[in-house]
Amino acid sequence: MLEKYRQHVLPNPEIALIHASCDEVSEDAVKWAYKVGFTWPTVLWPDWEAVGLGAYGALAGEMFLVDHSGKLLTKDEDEAFDMIASLK
Repeated sequence: MLEKYRQHVLPNPEIALIHASCDEVSEDAVKWAYKVGFTWPTVLWPDWEAVGLGAYGALAGEMFLVDHSGKLLTKDEDEAFDMIASLK
């Protein structure tokens, strides 16, 4: 994931990656994200509804690609990164 992020997301300012954490304790989520090298924003489980993430029904380990309006484009990680790569 980290390599795909560096290759496809980081160079494109039009793309943003958000870590939707299932942790309810911010210290746990941030500690884990730091440990695995995630440098993008983390949204905690209790805040999912407030920021609109609850609409996607995500579970731990899933990846969704949505457009600027919130439309779900794919739930497949490989397809998501292929779509992101095509935006260059």
